[in-house]
Amino acid sequence: MKVNLYTDAPYHNLALMQLSTHHKALGDEVCLNMPIMPCDKSYASILFEKNVKMFHADEYGGPAFPDSIIFLDCKPDYSLFPIDYSLGYTFRPCHRRCPFCKVWKMNHKDSRHHSIWEFHHPKLKKICLLNNNTFFDKQWRDTFEEIWGAGLSVVDQNGYDLRLMDDEKADALRRTNFHGKIHYAWDRIEDEMVILKGLKIVPKGTVYVLIGYDTTEEHDIYRVQKIVEHGFDPYVMPYNQNKQEKRFKRFIDSFMWRKYKTIQKAWEDYKK
Repeated sequence: MKVNLYTDAPYHNLALMQLSTHHKALGDEVCLNMPIMPCDKSYASILFEKNVKMFHADEYGGPAFPDSIIFLDCKPDYSLFPIDYSLGYTFRPCHRRCPFCKVWKMNHKDSRHHSIWEFHHPKLKKICLLNNNTFFDKQWRDTFEEIWGAGLSVVDQNGYDLRLMDDEKADALRRTNFHGKIHYAWDRIEDEMVILKGLKIVPKGTVYVLIGYDTTEEHDIYRVQKIVEHGFDPYVMPYNQNKQEKRFKRFIDSFMWRKYKTIQKAWEDYKK
């Protein structure tokens, strides 16, 4: 049987990698993002809602389809995407239930702790955890000890929750070898006290800054200023993707503000 897999994911897609393993074990031929190839079965895993009609498939899933089924029963097929790191979850849930986030709305009932060896390929020296909130896992330290024991470096894409940070967790992050920058997030202005407390003890990195959901421009400038003052790089994430939000993101991404004493003054000059 010939199977076609489709996705709008730019780098990798775990569900399709697991599906590929499953079908290849059955002796099926698997193709990725080749809609012109005739097939007997097709799957589309879509990240972004704007792309839900990008592919015609027999079955659809991914974040753009909250009711889709999550595959966790086999190792990923690492030949499907050109990546040099292992990929998977040691803990899937996030209990925050933030209204702007899709994670808690998706149809995944798995709340168990998982070993990295359920998905890690021993020939790879890097690992990417897709965990939505690693430190909600009561066995989070087991994950880090497995990574340390295997001598792996971590590719961090989702980031770590500063609101759950303490000295033990911060020390674990500091002890871990990260490939590239480590990431955190500051989404809500009302979390300021706990966020700043966390920034004082964690290793330096990048802080995701959600703008436009329930914050004003004043809030956004204030958060970015505080992040910079603590020695971290801000990464702006526009919620509405409107002209003003995109302009502020371009401004922050330009790093021209580094020539100024304050973000506010740099923003005023940028808008001129």
